[in-house]
Amino acid sequence: MSSTSPSDTRLVPILALGQLFGWGTTYYMPSVLAPHLARDLGLDATGVYLGVTIMVAIGGLASPSAGRLLDRYGAARFMIAAPITIGLGHVLVAAHPTAATWYFAWVLHGIAMPFGLTLAVNTYLTRVTGVGARRRIGLVALLVGFAPSAFWPATAALEAQFGWRGTLVVYAVIEIAALLPLQMWIAARWSDAVPNFEAGRGTTRSSDPPPATLSPTIRTIAIVAMVVAFTAQGFASWGLPLHVIRLFQDLGLDDTTAVTVAAASGAATIAARTLEVTLGQRLHPLTTTGFSIAILAPMLALLGSPLDPLMAAWIFIVVWSGANGILAVLRNTLPLTLFGAEDYGRLMGRMSLPQNLVFAASPAVFAQAMDRGGPTLALWLAIVASLTALVAAVILQRIARPSHGRSH
Repeated sequence: MSSTSPSDTRLVPILALGQLFGWGTTYYMPSVLAPHLARDLGLDATGVYLGVTIMVAIGGLASPSAGRLLDRYGAARFMIAAPITIGLGHVLVAAHPTAATWYFAWVLHGIAMPFGLTLAVNTYLTRVTGVGARRRIGLVALLVGFAPSAFWPATAALEAQFGWRGTLVVYAVIEIAALLPLQMWIAARWSDAVPNFEAGRGTTRSSDPPPATLSPTIRTIAIVAMVVAFTAQGFASWGLPLHVIRLFQDLGLDDTTAVTVAAASGAATIAARTLEVTLGQRLHPLTTTGFSIAILAPMLALLGSPLDPLMAAWIFIVVWSGANGILAVLRNTLPLTLFGAEDYGRLMGRMSLPQNLVFAASPAVFAQAMDRGGPTLALWLAIVASLTALVAAVILQRIARPSHGRSH
């Protein structure tokens, strides 16, 4: 490892920039380009969005192997995978726009997920900043929360100027010509080939607890409970938002109002993540996790309550989106708190496999629920998932929270 300690003022923004473009030009891109892509690729809307499902599924399948490699060799050398595979995927589709190249590009984007995006970046931060990684992971996640707000209008503007193929070429050039050199610079400047898990130990605030000492059996149960909690919660948070406008319309809101309220989701997510980064450090992550999951089901039930529909919709979108925004960060930081920085990549890789497969399937499952039972069935599906997450979170709290002589 370089003897130079990473500076947050440079390291965090550069990592966040790579994440912003990585997610903004892949996961969020079809939301704007889907009509144009469907026309020229000969696909319907479902076929276009199938690419996103492929990306998330491939990312989940590759995560266990990726986690082992990141822990063994360091994450920095693998993070160049994101700009390379994403850039090549964009060039491929722009040069040869067919359904086959479209889906193959999403396979490449799926490879970028564990090797160059969230898993790799978070593992890298644990290896170079040690116990201080929780805050830095939160900062990166906070900045990445601006991806839809930044890339939806940017993609629309580029498409109007250059067409969808030109838009993909522009994004490919940025990935290869700008982001790839930055990733290479990070690997050379702050290599994590030799991890420094004790970095920042002397300056870490007392609110950042050391990992709890758990027996192997309790550790396994805790990991399973954590996976169930975040997978069930993520099932609803990945699947329901695609139909939230229709849910609001079913409540009686007109089209314009429904869209306006739904659009507040991004701002609520960013605001909640800001609170987590600035104030959440004062609480044990298990406390924040339990509280955030506990309010999900009541917020969903609020949509079917006698409360004024507009007020119910506003309360729901702000609180539910905010809670899920915090949980998206905790999904990556809670394992660090409970089990430490060593073998973080391996653990997160194993956890990502079931999570990503469920996340990949959730939009289709909720679409089926909407078709078969309307918004009411979709709402109940989300409530059941949230209650399942709550049960798992309670179990996790009881067995993993430092108490009764366990190390804090």
